[in-house]
Amino acid sequence: MNTALLVSRTLAAAGVSFFVATLATAAPEGLTQAGWHTLGAGAMMAALWISEILPFPVTALLPLVVFPAAGIATVEAAAAPFSNSVIYLFLGGIFIALAMESSNLHSRIALRIIRVAGTGRRAIVGGFLAASFFLSMWVSNTAVAVMMLPIALSVLGMFKQDGDRAFAPALVLAVCYGATIGGMSTLVGTPPNAILAGFLRENYDIKVGFLGWMILAMPVALVLAVAAWFLLTRVALRMSGEDLPGGREILQRAEEDLGTMSRREKTVAVVFFLTASFWVARGFLEDFLPWLSDATIAMAGGLSLFMLPARRGSTEPILSWKDCQKIPWDILILIGGGLSLAAAIQKNGVADWLGNALAAADRLPASVTIFILILALICLSEVASNSATTVTFLPIVTALAVALGLPPIDLAAAVALGSSCGFMLPISSPPNAIIFGSGRVKIQEMARGGLFMNILGWIVLSSWLAWVAPNLPWLAD
Repeated sequence: MNTALLVSRTLAAAGVSFFVATLATAAPEGLTQAGWHTLGAGAMMAALWISEILPFPVTALLPLVVFPAAGIATVEAAAAPFSNSVIYLFLGGIFIALAMESSNLHSRIALRIIRVAGTGRRAIVGGFLAASFFLSMWVSNTAVAVMMLPIALSVLGMFKQDGDRAFAPALVLAVCYGATIGGMSTLVGTPPNAILAGFLRENYDIKVGFLGWMILAMPVALVLAVAAWFLLTRVALRMSGEDLPGGREILQRAEEDLGTMSRREKTVAVVFFLTASFWVARGFLEDFLPWLSDATIAMAGGLSLFMLPARRGSTEPILSWKDCQKIPWDILILIGGGLSLAAAIQKNGVADWLGNALAAADRLPASVTIFILILALICLSEVASNSATTVTFLPIVTALAVALGLPPIDLAAAVALGSSCGFMLPISSPPNAIIFGSGRVKIQEMARGGLFMNILGWIVLSSWLAWVAPNLPWLAD
């Protein structure tokens, strides 16, 4: 048995053992018996998520069995968060992503951005990073990595005689970093952001809007994206800034192969533009359309793709249910399971109990607390799923925020954004794993570049959330 498997099994066994111990012992002072059982169930689920002994969605479904059996919640209460509106926000975004992929609109957008960037090695790396960043704002970062990697590899194939050894790893890492950083900037870009929005709405009646989140996260994401380009081309992987021979002609030929925009592409582009516009403008429209929500907009855009014809005079829709076989149902279940656990933690008083236990941190300045928290989360994100880290820590840190007299969203944002900053290892995130699987980047190159990004992410995120974000009163309702 290898060491990693032994550690995983030990961690899982410790989590299950703690849960069993809470069932057989009296609750500590200040916590109800249901709260004690909830704490045990939460520790067990966190251990199973981090150890990956069970698939993520299987662990996420445990509340439907464990909560009723342990007296934590009824099955109806445990199941209710699985229909949280944030899940449908994410699902609507996935529908649009599938349409962009099937119509090849994503490739056209990417190539246009790359052509604008130029044909120098550093410019192409910047172009791919920008394209991945932009797409990941609206499409899951995993999907963007899958979409963009073949384009990057085709570019490397076009220039296979190029002697600059840093160009290939820098190009594929640009896809990875762009997808990860871009996903941080919108609610639909990565699961932790959607989990945060659902958690705050469910437990604190705080509505984090699409535009509000962009105001919070976009400045950080833009700084990290520019820094990533600089690190990839001049620090971690140094390369020549010269043009690639015949680069502009090769990219132009690739764009010509796509031909003119089809009716299908144009329709998807219009739906995408209208959906994004309504997301951004929702805060201004609520006075006239009080029923409007981010989830409603996402589902309206996504469902319209099943109704709009792919071609003039055709009855074939842009999307069919067969296309939906690619939907990551496991992520949607994971979000529901995390929200179910979070609801039980809140309802049974565990969050308040933990917050009071951690109230000793009030001796530290809030900024120091945020710096320590984000550093811990970035380290943990290298070895654990960012979604699992988010659902595990959100209830704890928001309770701590209340104990410290801070708005819950301040520390909640630190959890969601900090858990998305795992850049060093292939196991840190799906984009990392996808890019490493291309064989174009060595583990040492990924770790070296990722270490720089982790340190920079820690400094930028902590500084922004500690000193700037608290002065954004329009961030949430």
